[in-house]
Order: sequence, then structure tokens, then C-alpha cells
Amino acid sequence: MKMDMEFIPLKLELTVFAELVFFGIHITIVELSLWKYQVPSIKKNIFTNPYLLGNPTVPIILSAYTNKLPGPKTCIVNQVLNRPHYDTAFSLEMFAQDDVSNVKLTYAIGTNEGGTNVQDWTEMGGNNLLVPAKLPGGIPLYWTVSASNSQSVSSNKQCYLQTYDSTLPDGKVEHEYKFSSHPSKLGAFIIVVEDSPLKDLHYKAVGYGPGKFGNQFVGWEETRLNHSPLRQDVTGALQHFTDPKNGKLIANVLSTAKPLKTPDSCAELCLNHGSNCVSFSYEYHTETCDLHDQVAGANAYLRISGTYKSYDRLGIGYNTYIEYNNLPLRHGTQYFVNVEVTNVLGYVAYLVGEGTMVDFTPPEPGLILNSQSDFLRADRCKASISQRCLEVTTRENHR
Repeated sequence: MKMDMEFIPLKLELTVFAELVFFGIHITIVELSLWKYQVPSIKKNIFTNPYLLGNPTVPIILSAYTNKLPGPKTCIVNQVLNRPHYDTAFSLEMFAQDDVSNVKLTYAIGTNEGGTNVQDWTEMGGNNLLVPAKLPGGIPLYWTVSASNSQSVSSNKQCYLQTYDSTLPDGKVEHEYKFSSHPSKLGAFIIVVEDSPLKDLHYKAVGYGPGKFGNQFVGWEETRLNHSPLRQDVTGALQHFTDPKNGKLIANVLSTAKPLKTPDSCAELCLNHGSNCVSFSYEYHTETCDLHDQVAGANAYLRISGTYKSYDRLGIGYNTYIEYNNLPLRHGTQYFVNVEVTNVLGYVAYLVGEGTMVDFTPPEPGLILNSQSDFLRADRCKASISQRCLEVTTRENHR
């Protein structure tokens, strides 16, 4: 197949004509060409693509370089940064050429290498593209790109994403105590679970309410989060999960399996499901296992139900203890430790907890008759309450 072009840059012609008007009708009597001039035409071949039935050549996949991955790559796929989590997109890039024929690029997406179960073969229309798309999250996704020439001879390359993230970072703030009589100290555990890696720096604050605007008492300050370690006191799949908590997690259920004889079997099922399984609920009586993609926090909660126990996954998330000292805490005030976390895609989430109520007064016994003494003092902790009294302060609040 080829295309030729003939181009005439300039053509001039001088003509003379005479017309007769008869009852409104124009009749040409004479029309003569007195002079004409034409620049020589230009002829050129635009392209020639020979169609050879016996062409055995295979399209050549060219290498491209990216500043995110070391070395040349023949297929590059990335999730686009700084887009809303509800409007995700991916970019795909591959270069190919054939010395004889035109090259057409197509791609498919699957949950396994070479698979098309997520998206069937689609033409790229160029060497790179950006596609807004809702794709499964929490599992590896594989892009297969095919470069085919006019003879339908093709070359395939693959690239993949470990996860395609369309959810905000999840987690919670577990305050060290729901009630405290300490005059200057607050503590909380920050627990984060997330498909994508988190940025290095995050922010913490203390306020009179939970959430984004809870920074009235202590303003936003930079903080870092540590990866949650595995449990050392157990073996098997349960070492990847926290100690059980009473109750069933009221949240989205990824899948349900029964009967599973032990919670260890349920833990193994969660590990095999992928990184989006971050907790599970197990009922001992019915041997029912529910897998979840959330933990108890702002968007999910525990509810006592039968013999259900809830386990949070370790290792893939973050678990950090935050402590504030020398705070002028006031009696009767509830304080909330709030945390802002951001992942590498730019998704921002605010983690909240139930807060800590500060109480400097002892229980009121009611009317006491014929009392011989009644006073307050900063006393040491008795053995019977040592689990609730970890530090003796100078505040006189033991009656």
C-alpha cells in the first residue's frame, strides 16, 4: 500500500468573455483565454508500506526508562497519583516498531499473568494512555500488552501492580484509657491498615472532639508511624493477628466460610485472600469465619454477638504508641487524640478514637455520719487496683 501526492504551488490564467442579456437571461457569446502561467508541479511519495504475505518479522518491543524503577522497562504501568480515591486511573506505556508493517498495540487486564478476566483486549491507540477505571483492589493485577503487525504477528509483554487502591487509609486511635486521673499525660495507640505504602510524615493533634478539626488543645504536629510487628507468643497463622477481642466486627464482609474448626484456619484463609483482608471475625459455636477489609474504628465497630471474637491483622499495617506529657489537663474534660495519615497516592484519612475523660475526683460515697476524718491525699496504689494505677502523681485525689 502506498500514497503519492501531486502539488501545484501556483497557477495564473487571464480570460475574457462577452455576455448578452436578453429579457433578464445572461448568455455568454465569447470566452477566450488570453494568457496563462503555471509553476511546475511537485510529485512526492507520502508513504509506501509493502504488504508482504511471507513477512516473518516480529514487532520489536523497545525499552523505556522510568525514574521510579531501575533500568529499562518494556512495559510500564502506574496508578495515577493525586486523584480522588473515588476517581482512580492508571497510565500504561509501551513502545514497539516493525521495519516492514504498521504496529497496533492492544492490552488486557487480569488477576493472573496473561489473564483477561478484569478487562478484555482493548486497543491502546498510541504508545501511552491514561485511563480512568474502577478496578479490583487489594490483589495483584497484570497488564498484558500485545504489539501486532499487518501480518497478525505479535509480541507480548507484561507488567503489573501489586495493588490498585481505591480506598482511603483505614485504622483507629485506641486511647490508652477511657478515663484518667493523671493531670498531665495522655497516651494512645495509632493503628493503620492500608493497601498502598504510607508517606514518611503524618500529623497528630489533641482536641475536644474527634476528626479533622480536633486540634484545639494541641495543634497538628509531625509524627512517624512504625510497622506493626508479629506476635511472638503464638505460632502458625495467628501470629499475624492481634489478641482476640470480644464481639463481631460490623463491617463489609469479603467472604464467609464454615465450618472452620479453629480460628487459626480462619487466620490462614485471611492471609491467603490477599493484603485487603485486614481482620476477621470467628464464632466458636458455629465455627463461622468472616473476612473483612476494615478494622474497628470510624467506619466499623464491634458488637457483642454470641461467641464471636475479632482479630486484627499485623505485619501489613502500622502500630505506633503516642504519648503527650506536661499537658494542663482539666477535670471533667474529654480529650481526643486525632491523627492525619497520607499514602503515596495522596489519599488523606483522619483516624479517630473514643477519647479519654479526665476525672480528678474520687467516687462520692454519699452521706457519712459521725465521721472522724475525711481527707484527700496522693497515696500509693494498693495491690487490688495496681492494674488501674500505674503512676502516682502529686495530685491529692485518693479519699
